[in-house]
Amino acid sequence: MIELTLPAGSLQAALHAFAGGADAVYLGMQQFSARKGAINFSFEELAKLKQEAVRQGKRVYVTVNTLLDDRELDQAVPLLRQLELLRPDGIIVQDLGIASLLRREFPSLPIHSSTQGAVHTAEGVRMMQDLGFSRIVLSRELTFDAIARIRKECPDANLKVFIHGAMCYGFSGLCMASHKITGRSANRGECAQICRTWFSLEGETGQEKEHGFFFSMTDLAAADDVLRLRDIGIDSLKVEGRMKSPAYVRFAARYYRMILDGSTDLEALHIAREELDTQFSRTSEGGWMFSYGKERTTENRHTPSLATVDYPSHTGTKVGSLRNVRTEGKSALLTITLDRDLSVRDGVLILRKGNDGLSQPVRFAVSSIRNREGRSLFTGRAHETVCIDAPIECATGCSDILYRVSRHDLHPAQLQEESLLPFRYPLDLTITIEEGGLTIRTDSLPSWMGRIHEEHHHLDIQRARTEQRPLENLIKTFSSAKEGFATLGSLEIINRTSWDDSSLFLPLSSLKETRRSWYASLHEKMQSSLYSFVPITYPSRVGVELPKRHLLTIGKDSHIPWVDPIQLLKQLDAHIPLETLLVCKEGWYYLPLPPVSFDEEALFGALDETIHRHGGQLRIGLNNIAQVRWAGKHPEVACFADIYLYMTNREAVASLLGTKANLIGLYHWVERQEMDMSGWPMIGSPAGPACKIPLFISRNCFRYDSLHLSCESCPRQGTWHVVQNGNRYRVDVRDCLTVVSEEPEEQ
Repeated sequence: MIELTLPAGSLQAALHAFAGGADAVYLGMQQFSARKGAINFSFEELAKLKQEAVRQGKRVYVTVNTLLDDRELDQAVPLLRQLELLRPDGIIVQDLGIASLLRREFPSLPIHSSTQGAVHTAEGVRMMQDLGFSRIVLSRELTFDAIARIRKECPDANLKVFIHGAMCYGFSGLCMASHKITGRSANRGECAQICRTWFSLEGETGQEKEHGFFFSMTDLAAADDVLRLRDIGIDSLKVEGRMKSPAYVRFAARYYRMILDGSTDLEALHIAREELDTQFSRTSEGGWMFSYGKERTTENRHTPSLATVDYPSHTGTKVGSLRNVRTEGKSALLTITLDRDLSVRDGVLILRKGNDGLSQPVRFAVSSIRNREGRSLFTGRAHETVCIDAPIECATGCSDILYRVSRHDLHPAQLQEESLLPFRYPLDLTITIEEGGLTIRTDSLPSWMGRIHEEHHHLDIQRARTEQRPLENLIKTFSSAKEGFATLGSLEIINRTSWDDSSLFLPLSSLKETRRSWYASLHEKMQSSLYSFVPITYPSRVGVELPKRHLLTIGKDSHIPWVDPIQLLKQLDAHIPLETLLVCKEGWYYLPLPPVSFDEEALFGALDETIHRHGGQLRIGLNNIAQVRWAGKHPEVACFADIYLYMTNREAVASLLGTKANLIGLYHWVERQEMDMSGWPMIGSPAGPACKIPLFISRNCFRYDSLHLSCESCPRQGTWHVVQNGNRYRVDVRDCLTVVSEEPEEQ
């Protein structure tokens, strides 16, 4: 059965997800989470949730999905050790160094890829499998047909797909807008959501002619299309929203549970969707998966725009249409024909045009409802025309739609947390009984605790006057531990006394004291072991010193830091000299590959042909995990880890060097100008302060989705400029991909 996975920004959200019908939840701890704004989990809360998940037959996935430097990598070890004690069903990671650490030090913890990994091809999936990932989350930019191809080409891969919630404008993991504009890195859980802010579009003369939320995406809502994903064999479906409320999570779980369970009650499904959208919803479409509308750049799109240019936030559900507005003192009186029931204390919203042409929300709670005869109502019914009081701002410039953004009776009760019992690590014990006492031994401790712990406890063991059941007594006593982190898994008894088992008398009070002492000793051992980590240091070798990164591209698109091999080959076929197309330094031509390519076969085909012609002169920049696998098939080709592979720490570098790629050099983490690389297995080159990495790389076409221009007769490329807070940015569309960059300095 396909798994339905819901977000949990808090313990309450997780419990409501389970109550709504989720099979699993994913959550972050209070460290190293890509959603720092969520409440996130303490170790104690996670222990309670894990035990509840075990009780209900559910699953729990923990995110450790930020990029870490070496110091932070060491700090993550105690967290991972604590997580191992709670046996989560998977650890979701972006950082290749964390994945390497998990694979070597924590083999019992399954590794799942984050959507930040930008995996969008079959070779990318295979490479993640090679690196030890047991589940791969596919990029949200894929169409259904592309997902189906990956499923067919990678039949043994465990695949997860997003089905509902907010979508990023740029590829997750490749977005630099927050980092470049505010200094807050999305790869560090600090995204400032630049895509939800407004920009001004410049005309030919450089004067502002339009404003808009040009990079704000519609929400994804796959609805009953999720059944198509189930039918092609996708393993897990994921709803976005660790920042959302417990109510949102519950209603999302309920809605998609109904669909997956085959509900045919259309009215019930409609109500479930409406209640979900009331919790939070922008304009919703099927995303790239079901609403993009084409597979190849040569095709035209006729689908709705995937951008919310006019207004970027929550509008909930349409509840009625505005028929008339008049002022009454300092208030406005709205006459509304209702599409749905509306009650006093419901929260509503109406949009009005501001002086800048953008829609601005006016939110208010319904304080009174009157029918046409002036009689007060608590609830106005669907299809009735009623009057409601509104703020004076609604008197002019408002749209004709009234939205409901909250409902007075749609607040699920707080679920009980205090009575939840914590999960404890199950230990297999061997208890040897001798006439002088007990020897307790376990060899099932985690490796970082040394595996084995053994203690002898003096106990006055006597011959019983009545028949005894020592195994049952010991199991009951050692299973009822309330101290420390562990409990009893299995138990083996070795009787070395002169009496048979049924004649052994074990005094209960002494046995309980022995149990307390044993578990207290284990807890102390755990605490002392948590931080006793000696990081691996690698013999360092100096890689090739790479040129300053901004020097690796030339021509009209020199600000775009990669070269498309398909276009390059076309230019070579047109007899354009290689030296005019690629940068040459000390006799080597540098070819940095694109971080995004949906036609993997065409890209690698063009690359292979270019190497066939000029291989001895080329150094290839790897910018996506799929390209690492390609490089492993071409060990004769000199490659370097480019800026989008994020060489953040020694483990990430070691992981890449452990592949079959011929890695001759690397750029270290582009979000850090200076890095301590002592102990790295290969010393990296800085990208340099002049490296202008793009803000966004998006499958949204700026021309079609943001400017609402037709695909007909489109050259599939174009350039525009937008301005925000006095800063000018360049927007390039190249083969239906949009790249938003800082405006390059004039040469």
